[in-house]
Amino acid sequence: MLNTSNGNTMLNKKVLKTGIAIFSLALVVRIIYLYEVSKSPTFYAPIIDSATYDFVAKSAVEGNIIYNKLFWQAFFYPVFLSTVYLLSGASILFAKSVQVLLGSIVCILVYRLGENMFDSRTGILAGLITALYGPLIFFEGELLATGWACFWSIVLLIILLHASGNKGSFICFVWGLCAALSIITRATFIPFAVAATIWLVLVLRRASMPIIMIRTSRNLILLGFVLILIPVSMLSFYTRGRLSFLPESGPINFYIGNNADSSKTVTTRLGSAWSELTHLPYQHGVKDAHQERQFFTGQVYNYITTEPLSFIAGLAHKTVQFFCPREIPRNVDMYLWRRYSRLFSLLTWKTYGFGFPFGVLLPMAIIGLVCCWRRISIPVLLFLILYPSAVILVFTSARYRLPVVPALGVLAAAGFWEITKIIKAKRWGKLSLMATAITVIVVLNSLLSPFPAEIVNYEAEMHYCIAKYYQKQSSLQQAHDHLSEAIRLDPLYADAYHFLGTLMQYQGKSEKAFEYYSKALEIKPELVLARYNSGVTLLKLKRVDQAIEHLSEALFLAERFGYIEFMPQIQKHLQLAEALLGEPNTSAPSSLHKKEP
Repeated sequence: MLNTSNGNTMLNKKVLKTGIAIFSLALVVRIIYLYEVSKSPTFYAPIIDSATYDFVAKSAVEGNIIYNKLFWQAFFYPVFLSTVYLLSGASILFAKSVQVLLGSIVCILVYRLGENMFDSRTGILAGLITALYGPLIFFEGELLATGWACFWSIVLLIILLHASGNKGSFICFVWGLCAALSIITRATFIPFAVAATIWLVLVLRRASMPIIMIRTSRNLILLGFVLILIPVSMLSFYTRGRLSFLPESGPINFYIGNNADSSKTVTTRLGSAWSELTHLPYQHGVKDAHQERQFFTGQVYNYITTEPLSFIAGLAHKTVQFFCPREIPRNVDMYLWRRYSRLFSLLTWKTYGFGFPFGVLLPMAIIGLVCCWRRISIPVLLFLILYPSAVILVFTSARYRLPVVPALGVLAAAGFWEITKIIKAKRWGKLSLMATAITVIVVLNSLLSPFPAEIVNYEAEMHYCIAKYYQKQSSLQQAHDHLSEAIRLDPLYADAYHFLGTLMQYQGKSEKAFEYYSKALEIKPELVLARYNSGVTLLKLKRVDQAIEHLSEALFLAERFGYIEFMPQIQKHLQLAEALLGEPNTSAPSSLHKKEP
């Protein structure tokens, strides 16, 4: 039930003034961050997932909706970004500014949640924690769905708190709408949305309401879900032949975090490694996208049933990662951005395994949970159990963990005031016990060795991805400069050498292109496309014998690694090379051919 001691309306002057103050602080902090980080190389050159969203949104604005990309990840964010681009002329700065406003609103909502669950001072402190929480600020400045996921997490909790004490039916309809929107923003909301809906229906049934009103409320919840999920599912069926509101990437992400070698798959990076992973089903005879999804889901099922202990150990390992004090990277390492923003470098840092701010937030939230558990509503407890569980079931990273931060911020604020209460009461024994517990939590978390995802050279990869962005913009010199920097940072970056070779080909510099392709193959001999491009380049250089060797190996590798879409092209060039030589290729397989598949 809501605490109504400070009034039942947001128009209460004190509440309004406090909310405006928290919003203003959050907005100013975020504007300063945006200004500072605008000098970073990725601010106007989005990379990886951000680049995909940017590409889809710009294509939609130009009237060319790319449905396979629209449904690759959760549906909501690319539609949101397309709308913002349509209104702003595809302005990245405008889109990030909108997200900054959204993040500032989240801080107000956190304040209201804290006030409703506990009291005004807890709400204010929770709002301030959220306003100054560095990782939140970082992701709100990226073209990613993380900010929206945090928004829905706090909105859903507030709606549930209101609905449990409100005899009106409209709030139930709002719940259904917002819960459905959260699901198409991030599928990991599904367990919480389902459990919270069941809880809400049970609460309504126990309330002293006429049976007709209870049925109406239940139907309005269902209507809210239907109005969002059915149109999305129908559009999915119309465009990709699949009646589903879930993202296309779900099965492969599920596989990445649940297999016998998940420490390797979870660090699979953009480029040849990712391409090899996505082509894995085609090595097993898969021929279409539907079978591909079934393949990855089947692999996970086989892993769980044949190696249950390994699966459970993996869940435990991912749980430890979820509650690690450091921010575990996924596609980008946010700690790299500290060099571009003094403010961010103060708000987010790590040292000797300890990470701030989560390393402080978590133990304080645990204290709040332990000391104030009677005042914590069931929806909050459900969220803090089910949302992390859904993330852990797939794989963990900073951006997927972040939606729990607003709720943890409220508990951390409550924990802080509990500590001050103990200090005022001079209960030194209890204070020592709490201090010991906090120290143990912090030390144990900080002693954990770096996880696989933390060892990747994200800076080199960042420059590689920026080069891809500039290459698409036909800014070849900028692409070349970033690739050179990627190689400087990682001299064994085979994909970067391959990409440099491609740039040289664009410029008609075949000798230089072959030099870079050769370097890539020296580092990673099984690069299918580098082998193929080497053969094509050698054809241009009239070195037909060598071209045939490389093209033959490329054909073998393409078949071995499931690159079936490239095989017709490779065969075409191989036939051309044989025709130029004047005889078919009957030479013995090269060393690569002799390798066992």
